[in-house]
Amino acid sequence: MSLLKRENWFVNLLLLLMTQGFYGFALAHFLKQYKKDAWYHDYRYWVAAVLCFFFPVLLLGIIFMVQMLSSVAVKLNVPGKEIYGYPYAWILCLIVPIVGWTLLIVMWIYILVWTSVSLAHGEGEAYIEC
Repeated sequence: MSLLKRENWFVNLLLLLMTQGFYGFALAHFLKQYKKDAWYHDYRYWVAAVLCFFFPVLLLGIIFMVQMLSSVAVKLNVPGKEIYGYPYAWILCLIVPIVGWTLLIVMWIYILVWTSVSLAHGEGEAYIEC
């Protein structure tokens, strides 16, 4: 059973919503979004974050999750990649209190739901390996 098939869109939606986006790591693996020379493959970033205690590790994990969900959404042709595809939109939403934080949550939910909608429209079937 391939989760990228059109008929499995509801399973993808449930997994994305129940895991609050952590399922995006699996989608990124299915769509081959991990790069060998990216920052998250360098162990020194993670070791430095662990040495500075838990908070930096949490921040690196959230940044990594947002990056993977955004790259999966771009790969699946989710509308609005001009906004969520650039890190400046995420940083601006994080910096601006109340309104920005609200927009950050809206953008997060938008990516989660529309990724499943794109899979329901068959965007992921091109990436299924036999």
